[in-house]
Amino acid sequence: MPRRSKADADRHAPRVDGAERERLEEQCQRLERRAEAAERMLRETVSTISHDLRNSLSVIVVSARMLMRSVPQEGPGRRQLDAITRAADEINQLAQDLVDAMSIENGSLKVGKGAHEVEPILDRAIELVAPTVALKPLEIAKELPHDVPPIACDRERIVQVIATLLGNAMRFTPKGGRITVRAEPSGTDARFSVSDTGPGISPDQQPLLFARHAPPRRPLGQGMGLAAFVTKGIVEAHGGTIWVESAPGHGSTFFFTIPAAGLSVRATS
Repeated sequence: MPRRSKADADRHAPRVDGAERERLEEQCQRLERRAEAAERMLRETVSTISHDLRNSLSVIVVSARMLMRSVPQEGPGRRQLDAITRAADEINQLAQDLVDAMSIENGSLKVGKGAHEVEPILDRAIELVAPTVALKPLEIAKELPHDVPPIACDRERIVQVIATLLGNAMRFTPKGGRITVRAEPSGTDARFSVSDTGPGISPDQQPLLFARHAPPRRPLGQGMGLAAFVTKGIVEAHGGTIWVESAPGHGSTFFFTIPAAGLSVRATS
C-alpha cells in the first residue's frame, strides 16, 4: 500500500474552523481558571487548618508547661508531660511546614534579606533543640572560625533550617553520640554543616531526601520528610544550595550555603 505524503495527509486532515478554535481556546481557559481556583482553595484550606490546629496546640502546650511547674524534675508524670510538650511542638512545626510547602510549590515563599552575624543564629538553633539533647543525651559541638562573614538572610528562617537539621541528626544519632554544627567562609558565601555519628544514608536514598513526596517506606536515616522539602525551599529562596554527604556506617553531614551580606549592609543581629 503506497504511503501518503505529508501534503496528502494535511489535505485529508479535518479542518478546524475559526469557531471551533475559539471554542477549544475558551474551554482551555475555563479549565485553567478552575485549576487556579482549586489551587487557591487548597491553599486557603491548608492555611485555615494550620491556624486552627496551632491554636488548639497552644492550649495543650501552655497547660502542660503550667503543670510542669508543680511537678519535680524526677517526679511522677514529669516524663509524660515532657513527651506531651515535645509532641505538641512537633505537630505545631508540621502545621507550619504544610503552609511553607504550599508557598514553596507556588513560588510565593517570602524571605527577608537583612545582614546578620552567624554566631547568634547558631546559638539560637542549638538553644531550641537543647531540651531534647538533654533527654537523650548527646553532645553538640559548635565550630565557628573568626572570619565567617555576616550573611544576607531572614534570620528566623535560617534558625529554622539549622534547628531542623539538628533535630534530624538527633533522631538518628545514638545516645552518647556527637553532633557538630559548623559555619565557615566559602567564596562569596557562608557554608553551614551539621554532622552526626548516626548510621549514615545509602547513596541510592540520598536523592530522595529533599523530595516533596517521600516514598511510603523511608529507610533508617531518611526521616526528615516534609521538613526536608521546606528546608531546601528556604535555602534556595535565599540563593543558596543544600546537599548531603553520607555513607552507611559513617554518619551524615548536611551542608547548605547562604550568600554573604554586602559590605554596605549593616549587620542587625
